[in-house]
Amino acid sequence: MGMPWRQSVLFLFWLCLAAASTGPALADEPAVLPGEQAALAIPQTEDAADQPEETSEPAETADPQEPLEATDGGEVLTFSPDPDFLFDSHPRSAGSTGSSTHCRRCPDFCRYSSFDVLFLQRDNGTNGNTLAENAQSAPLLTTRDLQPATAAGIRLFYGKIGPNQVGWELGYTGVYGMFGEARTEGVGGVQIPGGLGQAVNGWATANAARPTYASSLNMFEANLFHHSSCRTGGAHSPFPWDRVHDPYCRTVNWMFGLRWAGLGETADLNVQTDPGEPYSSYSVTTSSQLFGPQIGLKERRQWKNWAVEGWAKTMLAGTFTSSYADAITSPLTPGVEYRPAREVNDAGVGFVADLNYSLTRRLGDHWWLRLGYNLIWVTGVALAPNQFDFTDTATSGTNLIGGSSVFLHGANLGLEARW
Repeated sequence: MGMPWRQSVLFLFWLCLAAASTGPALADEPAVLPGEQAALAIPQTEDAADQPEETSEPAETADPQEPLEATDGGEVLTFSPDPDFLFDSHPRSAGSTGSSTHCRRCPDFCRYSSFDVLFLQRDNGTNGNTLAENAQSAPLLTTRDLQPATAAGIRLFYGKIGPNQVGWELGYTGVYGMFGEARTEGVGGVQIPGGLGQAVNGWATANAARPTYASSLNMFEANLFHHSSCRTGGAHSPFPWDRVHDPYCRTVNWMFGLRWAGLGETADLNVQTDPGEPYSSYSVTTSSQLFGPQIGLKERRQWKNWAVEGWAKTMLAGTFTSSYADAITSPLTPGVEYRPAREVNDAGVGFVADLNYSLTRRLGDHWWLRLGYNLIWVTGVALAPNQFDFTDTATSGTNLIGGSSVFLHGANLGLEARW
């Protein structure tokens, strides 16, 4: 329906007056934002029949989440509807759209990477079998004496928050140098237990025994996650425990992915038959490979310069274990094999749990310092010291003992970048 001619003339006349009054003084007047309501009264006529028809459609309003622009003397000015909503003092470009526009508000990053140095202490969950005893068959050394010292490792992550609240991340964790050893001496008073100790020349009246235990753990994971975030906290929070904090960005990721874990171990029982003689050894190497689906939850709460972050991940895995033992010999009888080399393989089910809680401090626009605590639990693995078999039969050393666990805990210290 066209506009009545009297209404059209009045409307054009009003536009001319508005242009004449605002054109020369635009530089001196504040810019009018699209979201503001301008009190513009259009002259009305007394003829009610000439009034335009009213519609039920709601008036369009500016999106409060979008940056607002106005022109001032040829220069484009950009305004944020809610400056407190931005957590980063150097936000992303105002021209960002889609997921980037969402990411720059809460949280203030779209990509992240981190590097941690790990300092983890491992438990010694071996079976406690005797490795050396005296003439009265009293234990001198057991597998529990091979307690590993605190080991170092690294952890790397890279991730991206994508559109539609979906993101992905890749991670690697490695723990190296888990090593433990023990030693006992006594000229002629050290003997290896069981029928094997009686069969190998010199092992029933040895001078010294020195067992060692070394292992390493490597894990790789690839995850997809559903990302949700909101700005909460502050004096007006509905939760009393949040009212003591400044407003913060709370991010929750529900994760699903795949994880591989590999545990490699070596245990050596080194025996010196007489003082000055070379050591002979009973050496066992095991490998445990775990692969399966993983689920987890990751949460981050970020203020302007501080943040806390934690995750809990679990994996149910299929395990593939193997054990290899070198041939057993004695320097007193060169060329004689008291037991040939053995190799055994098996499969089963395992489990991995990974927990972390870290405190981070902003160092710059994109860099943060991390300090945290970790718990890692791996089950369904084969531990090398558990494979020692001191019997002396045709089938000795042919059984693989799996279903064991490894528990690690300790600190992480590192850097992360978010941009």
